[in-house]
Amino acid sequence: MDARWHGRRRGCAAVVIGVVLTLSAARASAACRASADGAHSFDTRMAPVERGACRMSVDVFAGGACAAPARWHAPVPCDQTRQIAISNKGRLISIVVPRTKRRDLNVVRIIWSAEKYAWATLAKLNATNPLRGEVRLELEGDALRLKADRTLLIPFETVRQLASSVAD
Repeated sequence: MDARWHGRRRGCAAVVIGVVLTLSAARASAACRASADGAHSFDTRMAPVERGACRMSVDVFAGGACAAPARWHAPVPCDQTRQIAISNKGRLISIVVPRTKRRDLNVVRIIWSAEKYAWATLAKLNATNPLRGEVRLELEGDALRLKADRTLLIPFETVRQLASSVAD
């Protein structure tokens, strides 16, 4: 009886692992997502990486339908694709840290070509009149929303300009 019970447990464990892997794969490939005005779109897919790291390949397209060929693509760590959007100008905006009090921490990554990207801290995003308390970051249309003692809505293009002086 004991041996049969362990055999069933192993069989159930295999089924559970298979379901988890299937669900993980489904979540790893996102559906095509378009910019607020539909001028650009992006799609993500798992990219193989050595040593078990999780990396996504993000393809950026002209138009809102992810129609081939891609204009450019970039490898992005999986944790940076959880909260990602595309601007009306075709730049990817990724929230890296959705909540923080630290002004020196990189909270957003902006990618605008396969080779060009920049990081933004709370200090860069809100230098003149700093938010107080814990800041929550969210994506809204073609803007980044910062919520704390008050709410700021910063257009993605402004985020890009605040993050880097590197030209397009």
